[in-house]
Amino acid sequence: MKRRLSALFAVLMALSLLFGISASANPAVVSYGNSYSQTLTTGGYVYILPNAKTSGTSIHIAASSANTLRLHYYWSINNTSIDLGTAVVNSTNYNGGSGYYSAGTLVTVVERIPETIAAYPSVSYTISFN
Repeated sequence: MKRRLSALFAVLMALSLLFGISASANPAVVSYGNSYSQTLTTGGYVYILPNAKTSGTSIHIAASSANTLRLHYYWSINNTSIDLGTAVVNSTNYNGGSGYYSAGTLVTVVERIPETIAAYPSVSYTISFN
């Protein structure tokens, strides 16, 4: 019994460590008018824009390759996340954006499109919020 508990504890610790490593891409708190650069091989990166404009936020991405990145937009309000949808960065100079009618925080997740990783192992981009 003691051996089983030790094995279970080891498995739980390994899983929590694995989750911690995979979720280690620290989110960046961003502001309007600034640019942020990143290189992704797999996974994604999170940008948090507090007090986002209810009239909408335009997002510009300059990427090293088209059709390799996907944006997922969320609106965070009163401890609730609202899924605003996704968009594929379909050019090397992409303009998009999102917004919501009630004041809150825009969370933008830039993630790799898994099917493109073999052809494009690493994609660099610069994102700006206006």
